[in-house]
Order: sequence, then C-alpha cells, then structure tokens
Amino acid sequence: MNAIDTLLGRGERVRYIGRQHVFVLIGNVLTELLLIGVLIAAGVVSQVAFPDKVLAGMEVGVLVLIVCVIISVLVLGSAFLDYLRWSKEQCVVTDRRVILLRGMFNIKAIDIPVEKINEVELRQSWIGRLLHFGDVVIVTASESGVTQCRSLSDPQGFKRALDDARYHIERNYAYIESHDIDAYLDLEDALLDEVDVDRLSHALQHLVDMRKRGLISREEFEARKRELLSRL
Repeated sequence: MNAIDTLLGRGERVRYIGRQHVFVLIGNVLTELLLIGVLIAAGVVSQVAFPDKVLAGMEVGVLVLIVCVIISVLVLGSAFLDYLRWSKEQCVVTDRRVILLRGMFNIKAIDIPVEKINEVELRQSWIGRLLHFGDVVIVTASESGVTQCRSLSDPQGFKRALDDARYHIERNYAYIESHDIDAYLDLEDALLDEVDVDRLSHALQHLVDMRKRGLISREEFEARKRELLSRL
C-alpha cells in the first residue's frame, strides 16, 4: 500500500501528487558517476606514478587503486539511495490539506491544513519554464511560516490543485461526499445554463437536502436558493 493511502482521512481525496523533477535525480547521479570516473582514473594514474614503491607489503599504485574502487562502490550506493529518496519524497495535495512526505525507510509526514494557508507563490526561472519545473512556496499562519516544495515537476499543476482545494474549503466542499459534490456542481451549472425548470427543481432539492444535513451554512443556502428561484 502506498504511504499516502494510510494517511488519508474518511472521504479525503488526493488532488495532485508532486515530485521533484527527474533532472534533480539525473544531476545527482551524473555528479556521482563523474566522481567515480575521477577516482578510478586516479587509481590508474597512481600505478603509473608509483611503479616501484611498496607500502605494507603492497605496491602503492595497487593500494591506491583498491581504495579508489572501494570509494567508488560507496558512491555508487549513494546514487542508488538518491533514487530511493527521490522516488519516496512527495508533495501531495488533497481536498483538505497539503502532505509533505519524506524518508526512505522511516517516513516523515508534514501536514498543512488548507484553511491555514495564506498565500501560495510559484517561482520558476527561464530554465524551469523550459524544462517544466519550479518551486512552490506555501505561506501559512503557523509558527513554521513558510514551506517550500523545491524543483517540482509541473509546479503549475500543483499550484492549480492547491488553489482549487482552497476554493472548495471556503465553500465546505472538502467535507462533502463525492456524489454530493457532483450534485452541488450540477447546481452551479444550472445557474449558468438557460432556464430548465426540471433541472432547477432537481438542484433545489439537492440544496435543501444538503442544508438539512449541515453541509452548507444557512447564509449560503439562502443565497443559492434566491439565485435558483430568480431563474423561474
């Protein structure tokens, strides 16, 4: 089971799962491969530079080469860990909160309730626009203040999902079951379409039902009811 599935509350839905752009992983791995190449080259050069020198019963060149190979194996293991770290780190937007998941074996999850978010800022350089990555900065009223999701792939999609979640939270959509949300969105469409008595009547019935169940406030109920009745 995915780690995010174990963190979701009843009726909570994932809107977007963001990860760091793959170029971050590629950049780290290429750097480590370059280091491995330098180490192996240093080991080979040491054999030429110290052909006759012996240390602890072993030629210095051979000893240096062995050390370089051991370090290269460790660096290669670090590259594999970079991949695991990249694959496990996620910035998730649900209809109620932002969840920052980190860690390969021990999972660390940071929750940011959507209603606590004051501002969402997208930062994208020209290279980011070209390669489709960027940073999303989340400003909250909590003590931590600012949280950053760095080098996200498709940061516009992440920000758009978060903006939609904030919009729905303000209207109590996030705590409505999925079929109720569909009914409520039908109500919105009914207000925009040409007058259709049957559809408006159906939307009004859903509105009354949602008010009885406490899913919308009295003020929102009255405002929506007036809008519906004004179309008749």
